[in-house]
Amino acid sequence: MTRITNPMLLVLVLMAPLAALSQPVSPTDPWGSSFQPQPFHRMAEAVTARYHGRLVAAETRPPLPEERAAGVELIYEFRLLTAQRNILNIRVDARTGRFLDVAGRGQLEARRAPRIKN
Repeated sequence: MTRITNPMLLVLVLMAPLAALSQPVSPTDPWGSSFQPQPFHRMAEAVTARYHGRLVAAETRPPLPEERAAGVELIYEFRLLTAQRNILNIRVDARTGRFLDVAGRGQLEARRAPRIKN
């Protein structure tokens, strides 16, 4: 067993793990300063503008592997109760606001006609 007799060396040995924690965030870190999600309420408005119904749940989720491969970093997932009493599960890219997936019965009946801008 090696014994450290120099107190300064002991301090350096004990501080080494703390130095690793103080390193700057990697530029490839998806949660760095470049990640700017859309406001949650704005995405909820986009969902209700596209589909008739009432939002009954909303949450953030990690992307599925295929979504992550496409560059998606965070998902907003909404559950919408339609007039026909069906539940639609709607996945939206939190950063871009792009609709990624809509699952459930009654999608066509619940779809609102697109608004035409003048």
